Amino acid sequence: MMSPPPQRSQSFAGEEPEVVHINRLPDELLLTIFTKLNNARLLCICSLVSKRFSTVVHQTSSLFLTFPHRHSNDLNENLPKKLFNYLSKSFFRKPLTNKFDGPLFQSAVDSLKSFENVRTLQIQLPSFQQDESILKWHAEFGKDMNICVILFATSVHQPTPSTHQVRNSDTLLTNHLLQSRIASANQCFREATWRQHILRHVVENHRNSLHAAEICDSSRKGKVVMRGRQQLNDLLDPELKLPASGYGKLWHVQLLRLPESRCLLHGATVVAIRRTDENEEEHEDVGVKQLMKKGYELDEQLLWEVLTHIFENHAPSKSLNINPARR
Repeated sequence: MMSPPPQRSQSFAGEEPEVVHINRLPDELLLTIFTKLNNARLLCICSLVSKRFSTVVHQTSSLFLTFPHRHSNDLNENLPKKLFNYLSKSFFRKPLTNKFDGPLFQSAVDSLKSFENVRTLQIQLPSFQQDESILKWHAEFGKDMNICVILFATSVHQPTPSTHQVRNSDTLLTNHLLQSRIASANQCFREATWRQHILRHVVENHRNSLHAAEICDSSRKGKVVMRGRQQLNDLLDPELKLPASGYGKLWHVQLLRLPESRCLLHGATVVAIRRTDENEEEHEDVGVKQLMKKGYELDEQLLWEVLTHIFENHAPSKSLNINPARR
Protein backbone atom coordinates (compact mmCIF):
# COMPACT_ATOMS: atom_id res chain seq x y z
CA MET A 1 0.00 0.00 0.00
CA MET A 2 1.21 3.48 -0.83
CA SER A 3 0.79 6.37 1.58
CA PRO A 4 -0.76 9.52 0.07
CA PRO A 5 1.12 12.82 -0.06
CA PRO A 6 0.84 14.84 3.17
CA GLN A 7 -2.19 17.10 3.30
CA ARG A 8 -2.27 20.58 4.77
CA SER A 9 -5.08 21.76 6.99
CA GLN A 10 -6.94 25.00 6.32
CA SER A 11 -5.44 28.12 7.90
CA PHE A 12 -6.22 31.80 8.21
CA ALA A 13 -5.01 34.25 5.56
CA GLY A 14 -1.28 34.86 5.73
CA GLU A 15 -0.58 31.82 7.92
CA GLU A 16 1.41 28.82 6.83
CA PRO A 17 -0.97 25.85 6.55
CA GLU A 18 -0.27 23.11 9.10
CA VAL A 19 0.76 19.68 7.84
CA VAL A 20 -1.49 16.82 8.99
CA HIS A 21 1.28 14.47 10.05
CA ILE A 22 -0.90 11.39 10.41
CA ASN A 23 -1.39 11.42 6.65
CA ARG A 24 2.32 10.73 6.28
CA LEU A 25 1.88 7.31 7.84
CA PRO A 26 1.73 4.43 5.36
CA ASP A 27 -1.42 2.32 5.25
CA GLU A 28 0.42 -0.64 6.77
CA LEU A 29 1.27 1.35 9.91
CA LEU A 30 -2.25 2.73 10.17
CA LEU A 31 -3.61 -0.80 9.93
CA THR A 32 -1.29 -1.88 12.74
CA ILE A 33 -2.57 0.97 14.90
CA PHE A 34 -6.21 0.14 14.19
CA THR A 35 -5.59 -3.55 14.87
CA LYS A 36 -4.12 -2.67 18.26
CA LEU A 37 -7.12 -0.42 18.93
CA ASN A 38 -9.37 -3.43 18.39
CA ASN A 39 -12.54 -1.83 19.80
CA ALA A 40 -15.31 -2.10 17.19
CA ARG A 41 -17.13 1.03 18.36
CA LEU A 42 -14.00 3.20 18.19
CA LEU A 43 -13.01 1.72 14.85
CA CYS A 44 -16.41 2.62 13.40
CA ILE A 45 -15.87 6.19 14.61
CA CYS A 46 -12.39 6.26 13.05
CA SER A 47 -13.83 5.08 9.74
CA LEU A 48 -15.82 8.33 9.53
CA VAL A 49 -12.70 10.51 9.54
CA SER A 50 -11.91 10.05 5.86
CA LYS A 51 -12.26 7.68 2.93
CA ARG A 52 -8.71 6.51 3.48
CA PHE A 53 -9.37 5.77 7.16
CA SER A 54 -12.55 3.93 6.23
CA THR A 55 -10.69 1.73 3.75
CA VAL A 56 -7.92 0.86 6.17
CA VAL A 57 -10.15 0.42 9.23
CA HIS A 58 -12.28 -2.20 7.51
CA GLN A 59 -9.20 -4.33 6.84
CA THR A 60 -8.76 -4.89 10.59
CA SER A 61 -8.41 -8.57 11.46
CA SER A 62 -9.27 -8.44 15.19
CA LEU A 63 -12.42 -6.97 16.74
CA PHE A 64 -13.81 -6.50 20.24
CA LEU A 65 -17.51 -5.63 20.61
CA THR A 66 -19.12 -4.81 23.95
CA PHE A 67 -22.72 -4.28 25.03
CA PRO A 68 -22.60 -2.15 28.21
CA HIS A 69 -25.27 -2.10 30.88
CA ARG A 70 -27.98 0.43 30.09
CA HIS A 71 -29.40 2.54 32.91
CA SER A 72 -33.12 3.15 33.24
CA ASN A 73 -34.94 6.05 34.89
CA ASP A 74 -37.08 3.43 36.57
CA LEU A 75 -34.94 1.92 39.32
CA ASN A 76 -37.17 -1.14 39.41
CA GLU A 77 -36.62 -1.89 35.74
CA ASN A 78 -33.51 -3.86 34.81
CA LEU A 79 -33.12 -3.01 31.12
CA PRO A 80 -29.88 -4.93 30.54
CA LYS A 81 -31.44 -8.10 31.90
CA LYS A 82 -34.63 -7.57 29.88
CA LEU A 83 -32.55 -7.07 26.73
CA PHE A 84 -30.52 -10.21 27.44
CA ASN A 85 -33.66 -12.24 28.20
CA TYR A 86 -35.25 -11.02 24.98
CA LEU A 87 -32.18 -12.01 22.98
CA SER A 88 -31.82 -15.38 24.66
CA LYS A 89 -35.49 -16.28 24.28
CA SER A 90 -35.43 -15.34 20.61
CA PHE A 91 -32.37 -17.47 19.95
CA PHE A 92 -33.20 -20.33 22.28
CA ARG A 93 -36.81 -20.88 21.29
CA LYS A 94 -36.98 -19.92 17.63
CA PRO A 95 -35.03 -20.73 14.48
CA LEU A 96 -32.41 -18.10 13.79
CA THR A 97 -33.53 -15.67 11.08
CA ASN A 98 -32.16 -12.50 9.53
CA LYS A 99 -35.36 -10.73 10.63
CA PHE A 100 -34.38 -10.80 14.30
CA ASP A 101 -35.50 -7.40 15.58
CA GLY A 102 -33.45 -6.69 18.69
CA PRO A 103 -32.61 -3.08 17.69
CA LEU A 104 -29.45 -2.57 19.72
CA PHE A 105 -27.99 -5.98 18.99
CA GLN A 106 -28.94 -6.00 15.31
CA SER A 107 -27.51 -2.53 14.79
CA ALA A 108 -24.17 -3.64 16.21
CA VAL A 109 -24.16 -6.81 14.11
CA ASP A 110 -24.88 -4.79 10.97
CA SER A 111 -22.01 -2.42 11.72
CA LEU A 112 -19.60 -5.36 11.63
CA LYS A 113 -20.58 -6.55 8.16
CA SER A 114 -18.19 -4.14 6.45
CA PHE A 115 -15.22 -5.73 8.27
CA GLU A 116 -14.45 -8.44 5.72
CA ASN A 117 -11.08 -9.67 7.02
CA VAL A 118 -11.94 -10.45 10.64
CA ARG A 119 -9.98 -13.46 11.93
CA THR A 120 -10.57 -13.11 15.68
CA LEU A 121 -13.74 -11.77 17.29
CA GLN A 122 -14.53 -11.13 20.95
CA ILE A 123 -17.96 -10.05 22.21
CA GLN A 124 -18.78 -8.93 25.73
CA LEU A 125 -22.33 -9.09 27.08
CA PRO A 126 -23.68 -7.96 30.45
CA SER A 127 -23.36 -10.51 33.24
CA PHE A 128 -26.50 -11.54 35.12
CA GLN A 129 -25.11 -14.28 37.35
CA GLN A 130 -25.92 -13.39 40.95
CA ASP A 131 -23.84 -16.06 42.69
CA GLU A 132 -20.75 -14.26 43.98
CA SER A 133 -19.02 -17.56 44.80
CA ILE A 134 -18.49 -18.24 41.08
CA LEU A 135 -14.86 -17.42 40.32
CA LYS A 136 -14.49 -18.64 36.73
CA TRP A 137 -16.35 -20.58 34.07
CA HIS A 138 -15.43 -21.80 30.60
CA ALA A 139 -17.62 -23.35 27.90
CA GLU A 140 -17.02 -24.83 24.47
CA PHE A 141 -19.63 -26.25 22.12
CA GLY A 142 -19.36 -28.22 18.92
CA LYS A 143 -19.94 -31.56 17.28
CA ASP A 144 -17.47 -33.35 19.55
CA MET A 145 -17.55 -31.14 22.63
CA ASN A 146 -20.45 -29.61 24.58
CA ILE A 147 -18.99 -28.82 27.95
CA CYS A 148 -19.09 -26.12 30.60
CA VAL A 149 -16.78 -25.98 33.64
CA ILE A 150 -17.59 -23.76 36.62
CA LEU A 151 -15.30 -22.97 39.57
CA PHE A 152 -16.78 -21.89 42.92
CA ALA A 153 -15.10 -20.88 46.17
CA THR A 154 -16.44 -19.68 49.50
CA SER A 155 -13.43 -17.39 49.86
CA VAL A 156 -9.99 -16.74 48.33
CA HIS A 157 -6.98 -15.66 50.39
CA GLN A 158 -3.25 -15.28 50.23
CA PRO A 159 -1.73 -18.22 52.18
CA THR A 160 -0.33 -17.42 55.63
CA PRO A 161 1.10 -19.61 58.43
CA SER A 162 -2.25 -19.39 60.25
CA THR A 163 -4.21 -20.90 57.35
CA HIS A 164 -2.72 -24.38 57.45
CA GLN A 165 -5.95 -25.84 58.80
CA VAL A 166 -9.61 -25.52 57.85
CA ARG A 167 -11.64 -23.85 60.55
CA ASN A 168 -14.51 -22.39 58.53
CA SER A 169 -17.66 -24.53 58.59
CA ASP A 170 -18.78 -22.82 55.36
CA THR A 171 -16.21 -24.91 53.50
CA LEU A 172 -18.06 -28.15 54.24
CA LEU A 173 -20.14 -29.54 51.40
CA THR A 174 -23.47 -29.39 53.20
CA ASN A 175 -26.68 -30.32 51.44
CA HIS A 176 -27.61 -26.62 51.25
CA LEU A 177 -24.27 -25.66 49.67
CA LEU A 178 -24.48 -28.62 47.31
CA GLN A 179 -27.95 -27.71 46.04
CA SER A 180 -27.02 -24.03 45.75
CA ARG A 181 -23.94 -24.69 43.63
CA ILE A 182 -25.67 -27.24 41.42
CA ALA A 183 -28.44 -24.71 40.74
CA SER A 184 -25.93 -21.95 39.96
CA ALA A 185 -23.93 -24.29 37.71
CA ASN A 186 -27.04 -25.24 35.73
CA GLN A 187 -27.95 -21.56 35.35
CA CYS A 188 -24.41 -20.77 34.23
CA PHE A 189 -24.58 -23.56 31.65
CA ARG A 190 -27.92 -22.31 30.29
CA GLU A 191 -26.54 -18.78 29.97
CA ALA A 192 -23.51 -20.21 28.16
CA THR A 193 -25.79 -21.91 25.62
CA TRP A 194 -27.67 -18.62 25.12
CA ARG A 195 -24.39 -16.88 24.43
CA GLN A 196 -23.51 -19.59 21.94
CA HIS A 197 -26.68 -18.85 19.95
CA ILE A 198 -26.02 -15.12 20.07
CA LEU A 199 -22.46 -15.73 18.86
CA ARG A 200 -23.80 -17.73 15.93
CA HIS A 201 -25.83 -14.75 14.75
CA VAL A 202 -22.70 -12.59 14.66
CA VAL A 203 -20.15 -14.95 13.13
CA GLU A 204 -22.36 -16.04 10.23
CA ASN A 205 -21.40 -12.78 8.48
CA HIS A 206 -17.69 -13.67 8.78
CA ARG A 207 -17.70 -17.38 8.06
CA ASN A 208 -15.08 -17.10 5.29
CA SER A 209 -12.43 -15.25 7.30
CA LEU A 210 -13.01 -16.03 10.97
CA HIS A 211 -10.65 -18.41 12.81
CA ALA A 212 -11.56 -17.83 16.46
CA ALA A 213 -14.43 -16.25 18.37
CA GLU A 214 -15.49 -15.89 21.98
CA ILE A 215 -18.31 -14.29 23.90
CA CYS A 216 -17.65 -13.36 27.51
CA ASP A 217 -19.53 -11.67 30.33
CA SER A 218 -18.81 -8.15 31.55
CA SER A 219 -17.54 -9.44 34.90
CA ARG A 220 -14.75 -11.27 33.02
CA LYS A 221 -15.55 -14.42 34.97
CA GLY A 222 -16.22 -16.64 31.99
CA LYS A 223 -16.52 -17.12 28.26
CA VAL A 224 -17.85 -19.31 25.49
CA VAL A 225 -14.96 -20.09 23.15
CA MET A 226 -14.97 -21.28 19.53
CA ARG A 227 -11.47 -22.18 18.35
CA GLY A 228 -10.59 -23.33 14.85
CA ARG A 229 -12.54 -23.69 11.64
CA GLN A 230 -14.17 -26.96 12.70
CA GLN A 231 -15.84 -25.52 15.80
CA LEU A 232 -16.96 -22.47 13.86
CA ASN A 233 -18.43 -24.67 11.12
CA ASP A 234 -20.21 -26.69 13.79
CA LEU A 235 -21.60 -23.47 15.24
CA LEU A 236 -23.06 -22.46 11.88
CA ASP A 237 -24.39 -25.92 11.00
CA PRO A 238 -28.23 -25.61 11.12
CA GLU A 239 -28.54 -29.39 11.51
CA LEU A 240 -26.29 -29.54 14.57
CA LYS A 241 -28.25 -29.15 17.81
CA LEU A 242 -27.17 -29.24 21.41
CA PRO A 243 -27.98 -32.69 22.84
CA ALA A 244 -30.91 -32.58 25.23
CA SER A 245 -29.47 -35.08 27.73
CA GLY A 246 -26.14 -35.37 29.47
CA TYR A 247 -24.31 -35.75 32.73
CA GLY A 248 -22.05 -33.91 35.10
CA LYS A 249 -19.61 -34.33 37.97
CA LEU A 250 -18.88 -32.25 41.03
CA TRP A 251 -15.60 -32.05 42.94
CA HIS A 252 -15.29 -30.33 46.31
CA VAL A 253 -12.17 -29.56 48.34
CA GLN A 254 -12.40 -27.78 51.69
CA LEU A 255 -8.97 -26.17 51.44
CA LEU A 256 -7.10 -25.89 48.16
CA ARG A 257 -3.58 -24.46 47.94
CA LEU A 258 -2.45 -23.15 44.55
CA PRO A 259 1.31 -22.52 44.53
CA GLU A 260 1.48 -21.01 41.04
CA SER A 261 -1.36 -18.55 41.61
CA ARG A 262 -0.22 -18.01 45.21
CA CYS A 263 -3.68 -18.19 46.64
CA LEU A 264 -5.74 -20.33 48.96
CA LEU A 265 -9.30 -21.38 48.13
CA HIS A 266 -11.72 -22.22 50.94
CA GLY A 267 -14.68 -24.38 49.96
CA ALA A 268 -13.54 -24.91 46.36
CA THR A 269 -16.08 -26.62 44.10
CA VAL A 270 -15.72 -27.56 40.44
CA VAL A 271 -18.79 -28.52 38.44
CA ALA A 272 -18.36 -29.92 34.93
CA ILE A 273 -21.47 -30.35 32.76
CA ARG A 274 -21.44 -32.17 29.45
CA ARG A 275 -24.37 -32.68 27.12
CA THR A 276 -24.09 -35.87 25.09
CA ASP A 277 -26.09 -38.34 23.10
CA GLU A 278 -27.60 -41.11 25.19
CA ASN A 279 -25.28 -43.75 23.74
CA GLU A 280 -22.03 -41.90 24.56
CA GLU A 281 -19.89 -43.42 27.28
CA GLU A 282 -19.41 -41.26 30.36
CA HIS A 283 -15.93 -39.95 31.15
CA GLU A 284 -14.61 -39.83 34.70
CA ASP A 285 -13.46 -36.23 34.11
CA VAL A 286 -16.53 -35.36 31.96
CA GLY A 287 -14.13 -34.62 29.10
CA VAL A 288 -12.42 -31.69 30.83
CA LYS A 289 -8.92 -33.12 30.32
CA GLN A 290 -9.54 -33.09 26.57
CA LEU A 291 -10.57 -29.45 26.89
CA MET A 292 -7.43 -28.60 28.86
CA LYS A 293 -5.15 -29.97 26.12
CA LYS A 294 -6.15 -27.00 23.97
CA GLY A 295 -4.43 -24.57 26.31
CA TYR A 296 -5.78 -21.52 28.07
CA GLU A 297 -5.56 -17.75 28.20
CA LEU A 298 -3.74 -15.92 31.01
CA ASP A 299 -7.03 -14.78 32.55
CA GLU A 300 -7.98 -18.45 33.02
CA GLN A 301 -4.80 -19.57 34.78
CA LEU A 302 -6.59 -19.92 38.14
CA LEU A 303 -9.28 -22.19 36.67
CA TRP A 304 -6.79 -24.42 34.87
CA GLU A 305 -4.54 -24.72 37.91
CA VAL A 306 -7.51 -25.80 40.04
CA LEU A 307 -8.58 -28.37 37.44
CA THR A 308 -5.06 -29.80 37.22
CA HIS A 309 -4.79 -30.16 40.99
CA ILE A 310 -8.25 -31.65 41.47
CA PHE A 311 -7.96 -34.24 38.70
CA GLU A 312 -4.58 -35.38 40.02
CA ASN A 313 -5.57 -35.64 43.68
CA HIS A 314 -9.34 -35.95 44.13
CA ALA A 315 -12.20 -38.16 43.00
CA PRO A 316 -15.62 -36.67 42.14
CA SER A 317 -17.79 -35.94 45.17
CA LYS A 318 -21.05 -36.16 43.28
CA SER A 319 -22.44 -37.32 39.92
CA LEU A 320 -25.16 -35.24 38.30
CA ASN A 321 -27.99 -36.07 35.92
CA ILE A 322 -28.74 -33.35 33.40
CA ASN A 323 -32.39 -32.93 32.51
CA PRO A 324 -33.55 -32.03 28.99
CA ALA A 325 -33.11 -28.37 28.09
CA ARG A 326 -35.89 -26.19 29.38
CA ARG A 327 -37.87 -24.44 26.69
